[in-house]
Amino acid sequence: MIAGPQLYRLAFPALAAALLPIRLLCAQDSASVGDSVAPPIIVRASSSTQQVSADQFLAGFITTAARLNGAKFIAAVGTASKVRPDLASKVVVCALNIARLDSHSPAGQLSFSVIDQIIKAAVVAAPQSASDIVRAAISSEPYARASIVAAAVAAAPDEEAAIHLAASASSPMSMFAAAITATLNPVNSGGLGDVSSPEQPPIAP
Repeated sequence: MIAGPQLYRLAFPALAAALLPIRLLCAQDSASVGDSVAPPIIVRASSSTQQVSADQFLAGFITTAARLNGAKFIAAVGTASKVRPDLASKVVVCALNIARLDSHSPAGQLSFSVIDQIIKAAVVAAPQSASDIVRAAISSEPYARASIVAAAVAAAPDEEAAIHLAASASSPMSMFAAAITATLNPVNSGGLGDVSSPEQPPIAP
């Protein structure tokens, strides 16, 4: 799995052409582009795009996105999510990690503005993956939970119920409760022998 500082180790220039059959042609315009507006891009995906392995596709995305800044970086997130919606959540995590490395933040936290732009770009491009994107983003940036949910809902209002459900399932209390339930469940207490109760005493050998 690709995560954290290991991202750049896989970002070799040759991977972009060999492993990611996507060409991002960002419009060159002398006019400045607002942070919330991605420049027009043309996506050219070969018929083999879906056959590229997840790790290869993500490595290619990292190589491409790591060279971009601002609106072009956000556009790359949207393009990759649109071409491979099945990998949109992983694209978002990679994008968040790239942005974190570029930010050089002492606290290791991204601004909500950057997070919002990444989430919106991915969700707009792959609304069917909105819940997965939210779940992965919250896991990556738990301090920005509310902002992530708001950005996702704004980008895909029809998916609001699924988005809130994914956010609830990703809450620390939900994960803690699930862990406790799994620990206390007799089915998961392998090696402890039969579980007896006053109503059903153990069967004598």
